[in-house]
Amino acid sequence: MPRMASAESSFNEGWTFVWKGFLTTLGTSILQPLRTLREKPTPNYDVNVTPVPAAVSKRTLWLSVLPSLLVLLYPLLVWLPQAPLLGLWLLVWPWVGMSLIFTTMTQVSHVQQSCQPTQAQSGCWTARQIHASLDYSLGAATPMPEQQLVTALAAGLNAQSLHHAMPTLSCAHFPRVYAEYRQICERHGVTIRHSENVGTAVREMLEYVFENNRPVGGA
Repeated sequence: MPRMASAESSFNEGWTFVWKGFLTTLGTSILQPLRTLREKPTPNYDVNVTPVPAAVSKRTLWLSVLPSLLVLLYPLLVWLPQAPLLGLWLLVWPWVGMSLIFTTMTQVSHVQQSCQPTQAQSGCWTARQIHASLDYSLGAATPMPEQQLVTALAAGLNAQSLHHAMPTLSCAHFPRVYAEYRQICERHGVTIRHSENVGTAVREMLEYVFENNRPVGGA
């Protein structure tokens, strides 16, 4: 992809990743469908890279956007006039709160330096899936109650490599089978990418994003 900023710019586009992370659900629920309906190109592309599927009519897509529009407009029309602070909270929190959860749960396990492909990577599909994923809160030293709690809260996405390697296995089993899974990987020379917890995983993700977007010639 070409640079988003001009060569002379000192702005780190990592900040774009951060502020958009607060609004991802607004984009996926409303902005992207409306762009598709209006046949507009995806930003930074010449075409719409996520066009409406052939089996989905524009009318159906419009109907799918209506619930999200209701969530967006209801606080503005009903609560904001009579209780401004409550109305503002009900307007902002569903989008910002869910966006942060969505961005963290989906991006932190792949947008990592350690998960990028290399020339030396195995030709095995499953091994590549494992190498392209980051797990957290599932280390050998992590207490089982913590593993179970984080797995439940993250819907199993904290075991992203296991989720990709065995997609039909319910995440309810992840804490119980993870130690054996780790041993199998070690036996076959497959290294699991792992971070201590979600906090360290987010930090490592942001470090990679900001380093990857560091302006040319920047410190």
